[in-house]
Amino acid sequence: MKKYLLATFLILLFIGCTQDPILGQWERYGDEAAGSVVLVQPAGDKFDGRLIWVDGILKDLGFYENDIKWRDILAVGPNRWRGKDLIKIVDANGIIKEVEYKDVYFTLMGDGTLEIRKFAREEEIVGTEQKWRKIQ
Repeated sequence: MKKYLLATFLILLFIGCTQDPILGQWERYGDEAAGSVVLVQPAGDKFDGRLIWVDGILKDLGFYENDIKWRDILAVGPNRWRGKDLIKIVDANGIIKEVEYKDVYFTLMGDGTLEIRKFAREEEIVGTEQKWRKIQ
């Protein structure tokens, strides 16, 4: 009986210690928004990603530190999630005209890259595909 309880405890401890691979800090790379950093943390039974550093074109598009860049992230399979990505539309003077969240897929690739793709391709400055690498 003691062996059974010990085994159960160890299994529960292992399960509790494993964390979702999307958690942590992610740095954008490979495009005009390179250098921006998002911190992904639990938000209830889902995850949210908050900008902790804004760089590149995201500055010009009206993004700020503490903006919730990704929200409602929910696992849909091994190394795959579904959620929403914050989009801001600015005019020629840099004034924010529209703010919305677009549905996206998150996929953790074999090389550790987190790819984010919108459900539909659009003509956007920052594109419909983003690449992020884990920095913490």
